[in-house]
Amino acid sequence: MVTENELEGFRRDRYFARSWALLTRDKGWIKPVLLLTLAMLVPFVGWLGLLGYAAEWARLTAWGVNSAPKQKGVRVGECIASGWRVFLVLLVWGIGMGVIGWIVGTVPLLNDLLSFAWSIFCVFLGLVTIVASLRATIYQKFGAGMRLKTIWEMASHDAGGLIRIIGMQIIGGAIVGVVTFFILLTAFMSVMPHIVYVVDMFTEYDYLMSSSMRQSLIIELVTTFLSSMGPAILVMALLENFAGVLLSLLSYTAVGLWMRQFNVPLWGRDEDPLPPFLMDPREQQGSYQQPPQPGYQPAGPGDGNGSQPPAQPQPQAPAAPAPAAPMAPAPLAMPAPAPDPEPPVSGAPAPAPQSAPVEKPAQDEVPVPGEGEPLGSSDEIIEVTPLAVAPTSELPTPSEEPSAPEPPAEGDNPIEETPVPDGDVPEGGSSRQSTK
Repeated sequence: MVTENELEGFRRDRYFARSWALLTRDKGWIKPVLLLTLAMLVPFVGWLGLLGYAAEWARLTAWGVNSAPKQKGVRVGECIASGWRVFLVLLVWGIGMGVIGWIVGTVPLLNDLLSFAWSIFCVFLGLVTIVASLRATIYQKFGAGMRLKTIWEMASHDAGGLIRIIGMQIIGGAIVGVVTFFILLTAFMSVMPHIVYVVDMFTEYDYLMSSSMRQSLIIELVTTFLSSMGPAILVMALLENFAGVLLSLLSYTAVGLWMRQFNVPLWGRDEDPLPPFLMDPREQQGSYQQPPQPGYQPAGPGDGNGSQPPAQPQPQAPAAPAPAAPMAPAPLAMPAPAPDPEPPVSGAPAPAPQSAPVEKPAQDEVPVPGEGEPLGSSDEIIEVTPLAVAPTSELPTPSEEPSAPEPPAEGDNPIEETPVPDGDVPEGGSSRQSTK
């Protein structure tokens, strides 16, 4: 069984299961399959209709639409036109593959080996031609299926996925071949005794038979063979058509699922390069966490993108009491003011001019130090001087806080995020504005 989550986005496996789930998604899914099976009895035009119907459905799948084949309101003319475009793409690619195979076969001494290797490679290229035809269907343009560089870039990026789809086709074709073989074998065994009888009559009494008797025996043999094998051949033809329709729909849809990794909605013109590729969500869980770690995750710990980003703000959260740590290096950076306040302990006017410049930054950092303690002991004055330096060095940490609302601003309630930048302004901000 395939869940709805497995049908969303791109995944690297279970192409047959997901294609089958899309095919049987709606009730009555067998109706278009049977109609296409009957359409295959119409030479050429029926085949074009099948190609166009499968390609148009796969185009929606590549766009990320999870839908079953359309049952009503099918525009037969558009399907035939789309099938004609697909046929031209397959024809041009097939001619090119045939020409290359002929050139490879003319190489002396290595022609047999190269021809065998090329025939094996053509199995893979056969699915690449489906990629080219589907790309032409997405753009509704024949030239889009002739972009060899872009198509080869897509095929070489995830050749394993195409090989899985090839395996699906090979297994499906093998099953159909085995079933048709047993049907023909059963029908042939039913007519075999009569064939043996007629052949024995020819060998034993040929010299006694007249020409008219020979003709009558031959006609009897042919009619008996057709009467016995005819229904079996008809059933076999219908079965092969039905299996061919199923394999075509599943193969094209599987290629559409495979093409989701190339971010089809972001495609530009057919000559433009491909956008950044998507990844399997199961593989993407780790890759999504890595890029934000050195960047904006510490500023927005409430985003909840993963388990690792919340762990980073924890060592940075104690950055507010961190000014106590720079106390020791701060006196080394300011050796001159340290001895000045020690002699005039009794006289407050001497340290007063030093406290005046210190109090200004201290007033800006009211929540961190005490309000009237810089005029106390000399040790406290030393503590205040690093506080004036520490906030300047740590000012980037609060300045990064306005970037935190940016990721949540994309959430459901962006209004709740607007008061955060206003609260960061100590002079003009007010609680009334934040409540708004």
